[in-house]
Amino acid sequence: MVSKDHSPHVLILGGGIGGLTLAQALRKKGIPFSIFERDSEQNSRSQGWSIGLHTILDDLKASIPDDMPSLETVFHLHPLQFPSQLAVYQAQDPSQRHGVTDDGSGKLLRANRRRLREFLSTGIQVEFGKQTAGIKENDHSVTVNFTDGTSANGDFLVGADGVHSIVRRHLLYPNEDKLKRLPIATIIGEVTLENEDMERQLELGHSCYIVRADNDITGSGDLVMFMGVNDVLPDAKSGLYYWFLIWPDEAATQRLHWTATASQQELLSAARAMTKNFAPDFKAIVEKTSVEGMRAPPLVMHDVELSPEDISSGRVALLGDAAHCMTPFSGQGGVTAIRDALDLARALSRVAEDGLRGAHLEAVMAEYRDTMLERGVRAVQLSRDAITKSKLVREGVPFAYGQFSAPIPLEKIRL
Repeated sequence: MVSKDHSPHVLILGGGIGGLTLAQALRKKGIPFSIFERDSEQNSRSQGWSIGLHTILDDLKASIPDDMPSLETVFHLHPLQFPSQLAVYQAQDPSQRHGVTDDGSGKLLRANRRRLREFLSTGIQVEFGKQTAGIKENDHSVTVNFTDGTSANGDFLVGADGVHSIVRRHLLYPNEDKLKRLPIATIIGEVTLENEDMERQLELGHSCYIVRADNDITGSGDLVMFMGVNDVLPDAKSGLYYWFLIWPDEAATQRLHWTATASQQELLSAARAMTKNFAPDFKAIVEKTSVEGMRAPPLVMHDVELSPEDISSGRVALLGDAAHCMTPFSGQGGVTAIRDALDLARALSRVAEDGLRGAHLEAVMAEYRDTMLERGVRAVQLSRDAITKSKLVREGVPFAYGQFSAPIPLEKIRL
């Protein structure tokens, strides 16, 4: 524990996974903090879909307080007992698959994002409805002004405020934000499946699977379908599923891409047309999706790459999407945000324990910044290349979740 006489007060903007992880790590170290979230309450908007946690689980467990529930409570397939698994297929052949499966060690944990956020909220008081209006900093403190007329003052400010980060723009000012729209288009659907339909999807991939189609199959350019389980319902025989259709499209860099203005019916019709030559098992989930299950408009894909020269080191820091938002195509975003948060908590602990000031403080924070940005840029590039450059991933090559792709035997599942 850190002596309160030397503990800096940390302001955290953003109550998502990265901000909450930082808050928990600071809570364990006895470093005071305040956490602010622009949403009116935790469930005021969609919590997003399931994410893979891997390579950071031991560090995460060691860095959070002992009063936390078991991390296994966030498992997206609970109460089912299947291991996390990601499989890859060619669009017309469900008989051959490869990918990664947890080996029983629990080192690959695919988490339901809502459950993960609730887990990370344990013992944390988040101030909701706090939209940032402005940031002021000097050599000794940082002040955040909110649109409701209130303000907060602290020794450090952490921007965990997502893709459109106000803190990032503050650090980059007067230069332009480096956030960019990518030439990648999407169509997204959500559907509840039960009984035999759910069993077949679990057989194709316990957690999720990827289907890749060449342009001679779809006629619309290289096409990827990603299917994932978001949550298993209490009856353990039905579940919430989501799917993405993803394809390279230079027009997606423009604000008026056709998917942005298409109706739910138009998006569903387009998805069914694009997957019409898929094997029946793969296109079944699209065909079972209702018009109401279509997300309109779909997600816009962004990423951002920063260098140490872009942002100063000192009393304002970034983590997660605020520093290096990325596409979800290599399963790196959530893990990278959590690793950022754990590293930043250690850096702030060094500041607190040593009473560092001036150049020493800047050196510690610069070390965090440089390491975080190097890791983030690498993850951004891998995630972008996963859809814009790579073809179907082959057996035995580095793939996802820090593991190598391997053949996955076909199986039969009965719930």
